[in-house]
Amino acid sequence: MYRFRVKLLIMKISITLFAILFSLSLMAQPGSWKQIGQAGGWANTKKMTMINEKIYTVDNSGFLYETVAATGAWKKLGTSAAYGSTILMVASNGSLYTIETSGSLYIINRTDGSWKRLGNGSAWTGVITGTVLNGKLYTAEKDGSLYVTDLSSGSRSQIGKPDFSETWKMWTANKKLYSIEKSGTMYEINPADGSWKQLGEAGAWKSTIAGVVMNNLFYSVDLGGSLFVTDLNVGVPKQLGDDAFGGTVFMGAGATKLYTIESSGSLYEVNAN
Repeated sequence: MYRFRVKLLIMKISITLFAILFSLSLMAQPGSWKQIGQAGGWANTKKMTMINEKIYTVDNSGFLYETVAATGAWKKLGTSAAYGSTILMVASNGSLYTIETSGSLYIINRTDGSWKRLGNGSAWTGVITGTVLNGKLYTAEKDGSLYVTDLSSGSRSQIGKPDFSETWKMWTANKKLYSIEKSGTMYEINPADGSWKQLGEAGAWKSTIAGVVMNNLFYSVDLGGSLFVTDLNVGVPKQLGDDAFGGTVFMGAGATKLYTIESSGSLYEVNAN
């Protein structure tokens, strides 16, 4: 009887260990995720970006927040709802920048949320979207122009032809610019002269609702809730995990993990590898 009980105990322990290891293996699978912080804690977010494993968000009330990605611990930066008119928020070299509906460009103090205007006060009124490469802000404008702004001075100039009026979003990777147009087609853009070439099949990203670059790979979510990774040297999206991302509104990238904010307002950490 004693030996039987010992064998039974060993069997139970083995089953428990197997279940734990199996669960951990599932959690580590590409596309697997876990909730970070309080459920619904990021409701009403309207802009998001990341710097050094910290998430910066602006909500519909105009407040700026900093969140530690690993824990979900957050704090409000400043006491003023100064960001209610923010249309674009980007990061460069550890600094945070915003463009407002007034067309003004600001550099933000990440300690207290205070800000300082850069360049001509209304020069960015036509901005559709933008991204940062090597300390310079590249923006697609409503008239189709592509502009580059030196973020140290705020000075800006047009590059290339006015081919960008249908641009939906822009990203940076491989020392180049990448865009997805409203048609769903992706392009690689030369930041020196604005010339471009199509990547992958025309319209392949038509249903994309959010995207981010991490380690020169493009991660995106489509309307069906699928998470994809695209090698930008090839231009062919590959699905990761299950269709669990239908509620994704925003995506950010840390050093090795993706982060999403869902329509529920909850924050998630996503395994990419």
